[in-house]
Amino acid sequence: MSSGEERGIVDQSSLRMREATFAAGVWLTYVVCGSSSIYVALTWQRQNRSEILALFGAGLVAAVAISHLPRERIVRSRLREVFFFSWSVVDLLLIVLASLADGGTGSPLALIFFVPVVFAAMSYPLASVAAVGGLTVAAYMSLAVIVGGASWAYEALFAVMLLCTGAMSAWQARNHERQRGALMDVSRADPLTGCLNRRGFEERALAEVGAAARRGTQGALLLLDVDHFKLVNDHHGHAAGDELLCWIVARLGEVLRPDDAIGRLGGDEFAVLFGEIEPAEALESASRIDAALSERAPCSIGLATFPMDGSDLEELTREADARLYASRHGRPETGRASTNERLSWAATLAHAVDVRMNAQHEHSRAVADNAVAIAAALGWEEEMLGMLRIAAMLHDVGKVTVPDRILCKPGRLSEEEFELIQGHSIAGAELVARVEGLATIVPWIRHSHESFDGSGYPDGLRGEAIPQASRIMLVADAFDAITSTRPYREARPAAQAREELERYAGSQFDPECVGALIEQLEAGRLGSGFSAAA
Repeated sequence: MSSGEERGIVDQSSLRMREATFAAGVWLTYVVCGSSSIYVALTWQRQNRSEILALFGAGLVAAVAISHLPRERIVRSRLREVFFFSWSVVDLLLIVLASLADGGTGSPLALIFFVPVVFAAMSYPLASVAAVGGLTVAAYMSLAVIVGGASWAYEALFAVMLLCTGAMSAWQARNHERQRGALMDVSRADPLTGCLNRRGFEERALAEVGAAARRGTQGALLLLDVDHFKLVNDHHGHAAGDELLCWIVARLGEVLRPDDAIGRLGGDEFAVLFGEIEPAEALESASRIDAALSERAPCSIGLATFPMDGSDLEELTREADARLYASRHGRPETGRASTNERLSWAATLAHAVDVRMNAQHEHSRAVADNAVAIAAALGWEEEMLGMLRIAAMLHDVGKVTVPDRILCKPGRLSEEEFELIQGHSIAGAELVARVEGLATIVPWIRHSHESFDGSGYPDGLRGEAIPQASRIMLVADAFDAITSTRPYREARPAAQAREELERYAGSQFDPECVGALIEQLEAGRLGSGFSAAA
């Protein structure tokens, strides 16, 4: 099992501690720079007072600037440790320069070398504490060798004390990490069965769903409720009930994959999280679970898959719970739109937009066919291809907000008209966001006109920051736009479209998506029906 950080689980208490450390670091800088400035003022008759005062003045200005940074965003960022470590390095540089200007190792300012080491021990991870401690000792020793300023005995004793402080700080950081890890395990584990408790399971599920959304993969959530568990407690006692709950978790562990997560939500309610699994495989796993538990603990089971049944944990839980209820009472599910129904709805809406632009050509359907062909060449899974087809059909749905005089204008658009056209991707995303079950494709539609080099719209995203589905749709859209008749020009051959896509691969278009389209074009598998020789 991967660690919480590898799984993307966020320890909120640790983040709050880092935020508090952020504020403490700012105030510590104020105190150090302020008291050092007072020392400089009291010894103004010595050399380099103006330079030293300027250094600590710069430190105060930097602290004020840091105090206005978005601390919550920083401590939640993946670059959090880089930020804090860089802060310590800059502090060390200021201490070295101030000590150098004040006479070297004999200066009272050299005592500040202890501050970054102790500060790092408050919340830095072990590796960062060790690095700060090592750099601090190295900086002081370099100052002693190059400049001096005190006797070798004084410098040696000072370096040893600094080294001891660094070693104790690293030891303390290691203890903090162990304690945090132990507390995290205890606070997220069910004390009876040893599996995740509700809090731990929800944190794990949120992390997995978020990762699946970023990677474009699938997953599943299974809820199960032990049938007639109350009778076990009533007839055999609570000890027997506890033993049965432990047996259920152990049995689940035998039939699940190592990376699947088991959680006890309360009483006799359990949940299983399947990361990176296809719906068919998830159904097989649910059947294995049902068979494995039927020996001693028959259960009602509800299964929901991501992203078809929901794009977030709340939607998945609601869907799985409805199916659990239906399985317990033997009632079929009603009221949910199937993939085919969604496709039918999307096709109808897309056709209405296409008719406004060109009644002779179904642009949205052609883009959908081409996008699916590209994604298939890139190895997309079958269920995700269905979501991509819906997104591609609806990629231009926001054009319902664009007046006909602009949408069908035969000549070049003015700057104002082009701005109106650019707004259609946001409008389309907002329209689709109102439809239950389509939240996954909302960002795909919003970013379907972003360019690979960041020159697109509406948000100027670039490279991998653009969802792959959006990059695919842009290539599919461009290919069909070139090879179909438009109000302002006639259709051009597929060979010319290929040349243009290759010319702008790496700037406007994702080279990988262009390559996949060419592969399908040469194989004659594009929905538009063009061949490589066309």
